[in-house]
Amino acid sequence: MSMFNVLVVGQTGCGKSSVVNILAGESRAPTSDDLGHCTKHWTEYAILVDGRSFQVFDTIGFLEPGLDTKGYTDAIANTYLAIDVLRKRGGIDLVLYCVRDGEIEKMKGHYRLLHEVFCEEEVPVALVVTNRGVSHKSYKAIFRSHKIAYVDYVCANIASTPGPGSSAADTESQKAIKELLVKCCDAGPNPRSTLQQLWRRVQKLVGTDQSQSLKRNEVSTLLTQRCKMQQAVADQLLAALDLQLPSSRLQRAPYAGAVTHELPSSENSAGTRDEQISDAMPSSGSQLHSVGDSTSLHSHSDN
Repeated sequence: MSMFNVLVVGQTGCGKSSVVNILAGESRAPTSDDLGHCTKHWTEYAILVDGRSFQVFDTIGFLEPGLDTKGYTDAIANTYLAIDVLRKRGGIDLVLYCVRDGEIEKMKGHYRLLHEVFCEEEVPVALVVTNRGVSHKSYKAIFRSHKIAYVDYVCANIASTPGPGSSAADTESQKAIKELLVKCCDAGPNPRSTLQQLWRRVQKLVGTDQSQSLKRNEVSTLLTQRCKMQQAVADQLLAALDLQLPSSRLQRAPYAGAVTHELPSSENSAGTRDEQISDAMPSSGSQLHSVGDSTSLHSHSDN
C-alpha cells in the first residue's frame, strides 16, 4: 500500500511530539512542558489519517548552539540519521516544521539546514505554528519577510491531546493538522524552475548529476553562509556528521512521491532504527498545486 514518509522537526519545546499525538489521536510520543528534551532520539510512528498510511518521524528538538554546542550538534546529527533512513527508503514526502508563535525569526537557519542541506529542495515543507490557545493571526507576511518557502501552514493549540471532553480548540487543531498533512502530501514536490529542470536533465545525460549528495566543503559553505552558523559550530557539526575528510560527501534525501512498500510490523513501528530498509526508489511525483502563499517561494538569491 502507498505510505507517506513525514519528518517532524522544530526547536526544543515547540510541541513537535504534541503534534504527533494530535495526529495519532492519543498520547504516543512523550511530551514535556519545559524546554528540556522529551524526545531523546528520533522515533518512528505508524499513523492512519483519512485512510492514508503515514510513517511519522519525531525528531530531537534543536537547541540554540550558543547554549549547548555539543547538545545542538548531536541533536542535528541524530535528526540526519532519521533523514538518512528515509533516504534509503526512497525519500521524504513532507517535512512538518513546528515553530512556536513568536520564534519564527529564529527558524531561518534551521529551516535552510533541512531544506537546502539535508534534503533536496523538491521536498515540500509545511509549517505548524504552535501555541496554547486559538490564534487567528495571519503569518503569511511574517514567513515572506523571513523568506521561508512553504506549501501551507496551520496554527494549532497544543495544550492537550484531543479526546473525550476536549475543547473546541483542541478538536479544531486536530482537524487542521490532519487536513494539512493530507493536502500537502497529495500536492506533490516543490517545483523547479524551467532552467533548473533543463540543467538537471543535462547532468543526468552526461552522468554528472550529483544533486543527491554534497561535498564536505559545499556543506561547510552552506552551513556558514546560508544557515549563518559560526565556523566553530559548523566544524563541530561536520565532525558529528562524520564529514571530516575532504572527500566526504553528505547524502541528501529526495522527494519520495509516496513510495509503495510494506509498513513495518507493529512491534517495530516506534523507536526502531535498525529495521529492514526498503529498496524502493522515489517516483516522479506530481507537480505542486500551491495550497499556501504562492509568493512565499524564493530562490537561493535571497539572503
